[in-house]
Amino acid sequence: MRPINTLISNISNKEYHSKDGISSSAVKSVFKKSIAHWKGQKINPNNPAFAMGTAVHANLLEQERNLVVKGPKTKTSVAFKDMKDNLTEDQVLLTEVEFNVANCITRGALANPVCAAALNHPERVNEISIFAEDPISGLTLKTRPDLMIESENTVYDVKTTQDASPRGFLSECVKYGYFLQGAHYVYTCQLAGYDITEFSFISCEKSAPFISHMHVMGPEIMEWATDKLHKTLAVIAQADSAEDYGTGWGDYTLIEKPDWL
Repeated sequence: MRPINTLISNISNKEYHSKDGISSSAVKSVFKKSIAHWKGQKINPNNPAFAMGTAVHANLLEQERNLVVKGPKTKTSVAFKDMKDNLTEDQVLLTEVEFNVANCITRGALANPVCAAALNHPERVNEISIFAEDPISGLTLKTRPDLMIESENTVYDVKTTQDASPRGFLSECVKYGYFLQGAHYVYTCQLAGYDITEFSFISCEKSAPFISHMHVMGPEIMEWATDKLHKTLAVIAQADSAEDYGTGWGDYTLIEKPDWL
């Protein structure tokens, strides 16, 4: 039975983002930078990287809906603008080159047997929206896992990346705070009553040879990330309470020689 203070529903991606709640993106932004950066962040749907990521997600997670539309060669053409004006809410329009790249990324992910097994798992649930009250911070958390397989206690996130190698993707996880995303997803799912304990990334390279690889968060990094998650949620709760959404960096920072220099 799901906790009564939790809302779980199948809603569109647009509707999910419009609803209140602390997402993993908010947590990553505060952890890596500041409260001010979280409050000031905006998603630019016209960013080519955002469009490509959306297209790959659609190809892998909602193949039957044919959401990725092939457009003309350039975005500045009249034909491209006309096609964009006639898209449905969930469709994404790509140039001819982008469309071909998205298909190559998709084929690369499905060519990896481990990734394909998760993406095609008969018990998978794709992009379910989950909202839960955190009893520790008092905040409402929200998450939208790309893929959940509850029988395997795992949620997955599809990431387009420059480097899917173990070392390269680890570097991206550190740089972009992906580990906190994993902890946030698992914790929010658990609050909602799901038996989820594991988090994995399906990393998909954006250029030839379009290699994909599965990266599983181990128990030590999950414990570390969960600790950082709770500390970051406490910072957000304090900011909300004080209505203080500054950087928290002080008046200035003294630059000193780091040990590695």
